[in-house]
Amino acid sequence: MNSDQNDVSSALGLLRDSLAEEEQRIRSEGAKAMHDGDYDTATSVIEFAKRLLAFEKKVEALVAEWDDLEDLRDAASPAVQEIVSKRFFGKRKKGEITPHTDFYRPILEALVEMGGSGKTKLVLDRVGEKMKGILKPLDYENHKSSDKQIRWRNSAQWARNTMVNEDGRMKKTKNGVWEISATGKKWLQSFSGKNE
Repeated sequence: MNSDQNDVSSALGLLRDSLAEEEQRIRSEGAKAMHDGDYDTATSVIEFAKRLLAFEKKVEALVAEWDDLEDLRDAASPAVQEIVSKRFFGKRKKGEITPHTDFYRPILEALVEMGGSGKTKLVLDRVGEKMKGILKPLDYENHKSSDKQIRWRNSAQWARNTMVNEDGRMKKTKNGVWEISATGKKWLQSFSGKNE
């Protein structure tokens, strides 16, 4: 990797997104095989999908572990941050980027306002409006590893991912749709001013 593509968070995010897209494609093709009566192919696809889901869970565990490492780095002294941030963490320093945990409440609020669910782009647009006074200049820049995604939108997707896979505040839904769960509604109602 060159120096502009060494952000492990971005790499894990791209891997996670690619796996989600592949899972959706496999489900669709498997359903088509089942519909066409090609049961051997459909059965093989189901087995592959199970393995892919298991792999996705491992990636999610890596994402959570990397988040912990970033938190540890952010809590360290400036001297330690300078040493450990050279290669894999990119060049950002604490406070320059809004943490993905700050997106929990705005995402859930946006979903409630939208009737409980919405398409990814529309939810993110609403979240961006809600967070205008919170987001920092660096949040509006493109990811080093992608010219197509703005950093804050990636952070919001990480937040959604955490709420789907770790605490159930959001439902696991088909690609492109976000939906709040009963747990998320309860959390939002009892919200006490914290982001977690």
